[in-house]
Amino acid sequence: MKPLVTVSIPFKNPGKDLLLAVKSVFAQTFENWELILINDGSDDGSEQLVKKIEDPRVRIIDDGKNLGLPARLNQIIAESAGELLARMDADDAMHPRRLEKQVEIFQHNPSIDVVDTCAYIIDKEDKVVGKKRCEHADANNFYRALKWGIVLHPSVMAKKDWYVKNPYRLDYPRAEDRELFVRTIQDTKFYHIAEPLLFYRFEGNVRLNSYLQSYSSERKVLMEYGPKLIGRTRTALLYSRSLAKSSILYMLSILGLENIINKNKYEPLSEAERHHAQSLLDEIHNLELP
Repeated sequence: MKPLVTVSIPFKNPGKDLLLAVKSVFAQTFENWELILINDGSDDGSEQLVKKIEDPRVRIIDDGKNLGLPARLNQIIAESAGELLARMDADDAMHPRRLEKQVEIFQHNPSIDVVDTCAYIIDKEDKVVGKKRCEHADANNFYRALKWGIVLHPSVMAKKDWYVKNPYRLDYPRAEDRELFVRTIQDTKFYHIAEPLLFYRFEGNVRLNSYLQSYSSERKVLMEYGPKLIGRTRTALLYSRSLAKSSILYMLSILGLENIINKNKYEPLSEAERHHAQSLLDEIHNLELP
C-alpha cells in the first residue's frame, strides 16, 4: 500500500508563481497525496487563486496572520495526515516524478529519515537555465555540512515521525533548515537523489536583506554547533568566510551587480537536457486545475 504524502506550501505574496507550484503537485505520477497551503499574511491576493480549487486533497489555512516560515513549517507538521512530508516553496515547481521517486527510496530503505534531490534552476520567466546540487553531500563530513549545508531544503521529503521529534527553531530566520539539519546530523540518515526533481527559482532572485539575514543566521549556526562538531579554529574560518560573503554581497548590491552572487552556484545544461526540462515545465504550466 502506498503511503500518504503531505505536500506543504507555505506562502506569502508569491503572486502567479503559486499556481505553477500547485499545478506541479497535480502533475505528479504519485497520486496518494494531500496538499496543505498556508497563507502567511499575503496581501497580493494570491490566496484567492488557490481558493478556487475544488479537490478534497487540498486544504487551505488562511488565518490572516504573519508568523514566519519556521512557525508555519511546524504548523504543517502538526496539521499533516501523511506518513511522509514533502517540502516545497511557493515559487518553485516539482518534477512530475518527484514524489514517486522519493517514496520509492523510503519503501526500499526503511532506515532512511530524510531524502532530498538535485534541482533544475529556473529564472523569473520560468526558463530553465541550469542545474543545482547534484553532487552527494556527505553528512559524515561535518566541515562540509557546516560550509555548504546538507540538503536542498525545498526538495526534502522526510518521515513525519522524524519531523515531530525534530521541529524547526523559530530563532533562526532564513536558516531554519541549516540549523535543523546540522542539529540532527549525528542521529539522522540522509539520502540524496542525484537527479533534478525540482524546478528551483534561483536565477535573478537575490534579495539583499534576505540574503544578509541568511548569512547572519548561518553564523549563529556556526557559533552554536561548530566548536563541538569541527573545533574552534575551523569554526572561526567558516565564520570569517560568512562575514566576507556578507561584505561582498553588500558591495555588489551598491554596484547593482548582486545577481552575480548566484552565477557560480549551478551547472550548465546541455541543449538536450535543457529542452527536456523546459518541456516538462511547460506541460505543468498548461495543466488545468480542478
